[in-house]
Amino acid sequence: MKNLFSDTKKTFLFFLALGLLFYGNSIKNDFAIDDSYVTVTNYPVKSQKYVPNNRLVAQGLKGIPKIWQVRYGHESGMAYDYRPVVLTLFAIEYAVFGRAPHINHFISIFLYTLCIFYLFSVLKLCLKQYPYKEPFALICAVLFLAHPVHNEVVNNIKCADELLTFLFGLLTTYHILLFFESKKTKYLFFSAIFILLAYYTKLNSVLFIVLIPITLLFFLKIEKKQVFYVFIGLLALFILHNGIRRLILTENEVRLFYHFENPLFTEDVSFFTKILFALKTLGVYIKLFFIPYPLHFYYGTAMLPLTSSVFDPEIILAVLFLLVTGVYCYKTKNRLAFFGLLFFLITIGPMVNLLTPMVGIVAERFCFMASMGFVIFIVSVLFSLYKTVPIEINNKLFVARPVLWLSVFCIIFLFYTWNRNRVWKDEITLFEHDVPSLEKSAGANNLLANKYFAMLSFSKNNPEQVLVDKCLHHYKLAFTNDSTVYTAFNNTGAITFFYLHKPAEALALFARAINSNPVYPQAYENMADCYDALGKPRESLKNYIKAISQNPQQYRSYLLMIKILARQKQYTAALNLMKIAEARFPNDNQLRIEKENLKNR
Repeated sequence: MKNLFSDTKKTFLFFLALGLLFYGNSIKNDFAIDDSYVTVTNYPVKSQKYVPNNRLVAQGLKGIPKIWQVRYGHESGMAYDYRPVVLTLFAIEYAVFGRAPHINHFISIFLYTLCIFYLFSVLKLCLKQYPYKEPFALICAVLFLAHPVHNEVVNNIKCADELLTFLFGLLTTYHILLFFESKKTKYLFFSAIFILLAYYTKLNSVLFIVLIPITLLFFLKIEKKQVFYVFIGLLALFILHNGIRRLILTENEVRLFYHFENPLFTEDVSFFTKILFALKTLGVYIKLFFIPYPLHFYYGTAMLPLTSSVFDPEIILAVLFLLVTGVYCYKTKNRLAFFGLLFFLITIGPMVNLLTPMVGIVAERFCFMASMGFVIFIVSVLFSLYKTVPIEINNKLFVARPVLWLSVFCIIFLFYTWNRNRVWKDEITLFEHDVPSLEKSAGANNLLANKYFAMLSFSKNNPEQVLVDKCLHHYKLAFTNDSTVYTAFNNTGAITFFYLHKPAEALALFARAINSNPVYPQAYENMADCYDALGKPRESLKNYIKAISQNPQQYRSYLLMIKILARQKQYTAALNLMKIAEARFPNDNQLRIEKENLKNR
């Protein structure tokens, strides 16, 4: 076994085999939550013009220059974040393979394996002065690979940004370590390239500006001024990255945040409340590291309410963890454990909602980098329990306590990961599996209801009552847990009006949607439909006008206003509106038909 880890190629193939063992059954999965942000996930629909949901990625290699000029996410008029490297990766994948979720999943596993391989390599370089460097690095790498909390990062194709950020950070660290070992300047050049790639992948890569110097201070016998130079170099490259980004970006950032995503976006709370909330969030992550069950695709406000008591279990767990680990490091002087704890706290710190609110409050992907520090801490504690520390990688390493305990956990993790991979088969499978344990999550219930609503909307025949009931049930859970989920009110109103034919009840729901979000043209259009059905054309026209004033492209509102005006024999007003509609929607066949109908009256 020792020969296996003395050869770089064999070592990588070992980790690749292990990665496929844990995640190979995810390759057959389809796209899942939010994958449409980063690649083309929709199919062409027969007799309809095909519009790929990600037009830049659909251009393949031709779309790459534009990818570097625009924002990462686009939704409902919003444009946010800047992650051109990950979109470039998906454009290349699409150019070569087309719409291929199975290829995307394999590449995710491959990237994950690369992360594990370079984690092992970096730890070996860091621990060069320790006789047990290889066993320690191997156990850390295997435990990191096996931990189920990484399931989202590997299974969610969108999370390639997390994988690439961590990988580029490790590669930067690896090459800086090689530089100090060999004094060859080429390694500084490579490290500069990799850290720039990290910066252009995701903003949390900025943490490596601090993490890399701390790593050098802990493990290399070099002058502090050299560490300072590394820090200044990393910081200078980040400033350079910011300058280039400002020069080439053509879009301003527009992002709206909602209460159901995180109450801190909309509520003004005291600093003490924020501290309690941060401890509560930290407690959730610590629990997930020790007991990664149940795992969820989404959390959100009601799952972790802002009102907290100092006696909340999560807060107690967080405080106990900080006290116990701090006292342990102080008493034992376990340098590796202290490094692991420090790495963990630095990387989890920005994710606990203290400095800035996190969308969803908690997410398993948010603790991906932090899990490296946690794993190092745990393995350091276990190695301290050995009477004779193992210095070679052999069979005895895995059958002797305390590593034997970890081996048992890894086997349990393997079966759990296999099952969780199946849950990520596609969006509807994931949502239906997780939502029963997310009853209080407005966001999760709204997402599942939206899937049912889409199925309802595209039903050719009369919808099954069970589908209507599922929609209504989950939308009700969504707005009951958080009344700011305005789309849940609107879509419930749409079902109530169009499928249950109850315009009066629907009207009240659309009003609640508008009360939560006054700029909601679709809700105004739906209210207009209800008033029309109730025989109130004046109120109907008023709401269609409101819808158009908020969104001049509200095509259906023009069409229905023209029909109402024609019924009211206001032909001049109808023709005037027709001219405006034709200017907005030239060569539209339905408008042409309505115009002929008006002329014949």
